[in-house]
Amino acid sequence: MAASVLQARPDAGVFTSLADQKSKAQLEYLINQTSPSLLRPLAFFVSWNGVLTLAYSGFPPALTALKQSINDTVSGLPAEYSGSKWPKTSLGALHDKARLTPQQLETLNAICKEESAKFSQEADDQAVYVDRLTVVFYECRCLERRILEHLMPMCGGRGDDGSYGAGKGNGSGAGNGAAAASSASTAAPTAGADLRQPDAAERARVAGVVAEADAADYWFLASKDGSRESHYRNSALGVTLVHDLAALRAPAGAAPGPYGGRLPELIRAFRARVEAELPGLYRWFADSSLHSTVRSLMG
Repeated sequence: MAASVLQARPDAGVFTSLADQKSKAQLEYLINQTSPSLLRPLAFFVSWNGVLTLAYSGFPPALTALKQSINDTVSGLPAEYSGSKWPKTSLGALHDKARLTPQQLETLNAICKEESAKFSQEADDQAVYVDRLTVVFYECRCLERRILEHLMPMCGGRGDDGSYGAGKGNGSGAGNGAAAASSASTAAPTAGADLRQPDAAERARVAGVVAEADAADYWFLASKDGSRESHYRNSALGVTLVHDLAALRAPAGAAPGPYGGRLPELIRAFRARVEAELPGLYRWFADSSLHSTVRSLMG
């Protein structure tokens, strides 16, 4: 898995923990044994520093168990960052010279609420079907530039060629987010899929994060320095475990399946609203880079 990463950048000492063959095998085994599951969109949300995100209703039981197993089993990993403790997809960041005003935050919150009203926790055509994870050795934090990728299907998930089974990725993968576009998120679930909703505590935790935007003093957090465009797009090496939003990578005209087919439309409508009401304020990440982080591995 990450051995090829280390060979690609032998001077990248921060990645030494992934040189342990036992740790690599543990991570791949845990993922292969995890059932596919669903991430269901909950709300568009203005995160700290003004970053626009799509928050999901919570990690489903299968991913919650996987994250705990990784923390308990895989040695040499850093402590989990707060950003991956609730499931989300970062959509865009303020340009480098921008700082949100209270009025702009009010406008964004209104857009978020109106566009989020389109989400339904029962709508499968909005849901993200998570049947594979990818270890990404990235060159920038938004993952628009990827040095290497290693795809790992979950139990019954899809392999590199799009076929089902517990096979392994080959560690190949071009940079610039060129992961296998054949991984249409619309594929039908296998018999082993765990389609349960997140548990009540998980849902409440994410709802609490999203509700922060309504606090009277939230502008202070939303307007803080940092996490602007350059933070995400400037060179920064790291390794992370993600699920790529395959529906955003699907070729034009690809036939939709039962899951995720409508999600690109909803995301693009949200971006269009922001651009119409606050033109030029945001820099949007490429569709091919959009993902949900399960766990940072290094960097």
